[in-house]
Amino acid sequence: MLSSVDVHNYLQTANIPHELRRMPEPARTALRAAVVLGLKPHQLVKCVLFFADGKPVMVLVPGDSMVDYGKLRAESGASRLRLASADEVRQLTGYLIGCTPPVAIKTEMPKLIDLHALREDVVYTGGGEPDMILKIRSYDLVRASDAEVVDVIR
Repeated sequence: MLSSVDVHNYLQTANIPHELRRMPEPARTALRAAVVLGLKPHQLVKCVLFFADGKPVMVLVPGDSMVDYGKLRAESGASRLRLASADEVRQLTGYLIGCTPPVAIKTEMPKLIDLHALREDVVYTGGGEPDMILKIRSYDLVRASDAEVVDVIR
């Protein structure tokens, strides 16, 4: 398993300003993390793993949003989509579901970030461990993750 140290080392090597924070309690969902941190849910960015025509793709969306499968199909060019299981997330990324970061993952894959996730100058996302959160400027999140900006939420 990978950890927040891997996230930090990746971002530090890439010269991406960031902060990893330990939360007072573990949070397995973006909504729970928002409550624990005293943030609005849209300030969190969740990393959701899909299979598009059998190939993994990571989709970054605001914590209070759901992916629109039709929009994701159109953006990815896939005819078939399915959500990855917790085991598949762990195998492909090296992290547990609910704390998966958008960087320093085990398997390279395309990443898409919904434009609504970039509303805030600073966002929070999975830090690699259930009680860790990554604070990063939205611009730097796009740069670090090499994500394509798209519109894929409902």
